[in-house]
Amino acid sequence: MTAVMLSAGCTVVYRNSDACEQMTREKLADKYPQKLTISHTGAAIRGERVVVEGQFETPPKAASGVAASGVAAASATPAVVATGKKKKVYTATAAECTFSGSDLTAFRWLAPADLANPDDEASE
Repeated sequence: MTAVMLSAGCTVVYRNSDACEQMTREKLADKYPQKLTISHTGAAIRGERVVVEGQFETPPKAASGVAASGVAAASATPAVVATGKKKKVYTATAAECTFSGSDLTAFRWLAPADLANPDDEASE
């Protein structure tokens, strides 16, 4: 009997982890179409809380409003042109799912900041 209960508990943990990964991918796709690479999924006891961590490739941001020195600007451009390679930029993601048994009760972003704190972006 105990083995069956332990086995069922493990099954819920794995199902909740998979459900949280899927929810994270779906929610991220609403704003970022890039493919999410999951690097870690952690589940609390009985799978009541699951955290999914990963990253996705983002296009490099345009230069900020800060003026670069002439030397830095002049030396940076040929390096990119000479190698022909652009450095890949990744954005870290993290999401938390809360479950009651196998039912999802809450989902929230922990990172990136624009998803974790959408009110901050709206106030700018």
